Amino acid sequence: MEAKRSSPLLVAAALLLHLSQLYMPGKNCGIEIRFGAHPGEEARPGRERSVRKLRPMKCTMKLAACIAGLILSGDAQPKPAGAPASVPARAPIDLALDASEAEQALLILDKEHEGRRIEPGDWTRLFATRPYQWLKAREASFNRAFTDDQFKAFLASPDALANRAAWHRTLAGMKGADMKTIGQRVLAWLPAGASLHARVFPEIKPLKNSFVWTKEGEGPAIFLAIQEQSPDSFENIVAHELHHIGLESLAARQHAIEAPLPERVQRAMTWMGAFGEGEAMLAAAGSDDRHPHWEDDAATRGRWDSDMMHFNADLASVQQLLLDIVDGKVSDAAEIRKRAAPFWGVQGAWYTVGYEMAVLVDKRFGRKAFDDCLLDPRLLLVRYNEAAREANAQGAAFATWSPELLDKLMVVSAAGAGRSAESGRS
Repeated sequence: MEAKRSSPLLVAAALLLHLSQLYMPGKNCGIEIRFGAHPGEEARPGRERSVRKLRPMKCTMKLAACIAGLILSGDAQPKPAGAPASVPARAPIDLALDASEAEQALLILDKEHEGRRIEPGDWTRLFATRPYQWLKAREASFNRAFTDDQFKAFLASPDALANRAAWHRTLAGMKGADMKTIGQRVLAWLPAGASLHARVFPEIKPLKNSFVWTKEGEGPAIFLAIQEQSPDSFENIVAHELHHIGLESLAARQHAIEAPLPERVQRAMTWMGAFGEGEAMLAAAGSDDRHPHWEDDAATRGRWDSDMMHFNADLASVQQLLLDIVDGKVSDAAEIRKRAAPFWGVQGAWYTVGYEMAVLVDKRFGRKAFDDCLLDPRLLLVRYNEAAREANAQGAAFATWSPELLDKLMVVSAAGAGRSAESGRS
């Protein structure tokens, strides 16, 4: 029996040794995607931008002890006879739509419209809903004023009453969406092992923005401002944000790739992760051959098509920022954000350049190569260059990433690993 119990101890020891090599004290050893906009950086009307950021985290003996304890508790301790079976693993897709805030807000608006008395309990029930509580906590995390009295004034405004009927129609369409089917479509555009665990909050609120936010100790939630829109538009926005959430679920694998690299390269890779906006647009559209704004009006599609005409110039602008990061010319986070802000805009280079690269890579190399690029954004540049050069030989005129940048990103070994993986597949 003792020999049998020693196996988990050896596993724990090996794991802790591996951690001690990868995560030296004082280095970042965790990575997360945080969603939220800086002023002036809204991604598109009604949608905030998202960017992946390194999260400072010290590797301590407490963490090591926890890992060892988890391993030993699962394997080394014998289970008493008749003990209940272990809890089954959570399904890859676990999405819950909670419209309680919007429903209660509309109930109050209906009473206002009909001239009926609004009872104190009506407000109590609204303020107790999870979507409202989370929205209030999110605004507080950004040091933004958000009080119950302000919200009461908002619902009493002529604008809110004028939108009551449209909000009823929009919410009905949202509630009819098949969240599991949306999740399945998005999961097809993510690497194996990704998961989509999130709440979806359609909300009636003063600001018309939509975003993803994670409450401390809870999973992520997609906050969607209710305004007149089609069910297709709603599902497209949800799919876009779910792609970010799914990629975040693979943060440990992304960090394992970045951890051995120099700090400047890691910093550049973090910002290259913003190309995920374009990748998410492709995933939400569901096809290389479908317009990324297929569900929008002609004006929105026209704006996107016009922005795509600046692709080569936008690529050059992003390249200069990345070169300045890896060269150490800019390292202050605030300064980088300032320079990167135009790449969000309404839908700037993070969207257009990221989307075009993703389309070319997926069409030329297939979904497995696309998945590899999601985990290591350097591969996106390499694979895109290869596809662009082939297209240029046939008369296209795509700009490409410079050998100087790829060399400074230490991309040669990463590209070689990707090719080896491809050659090993039948």
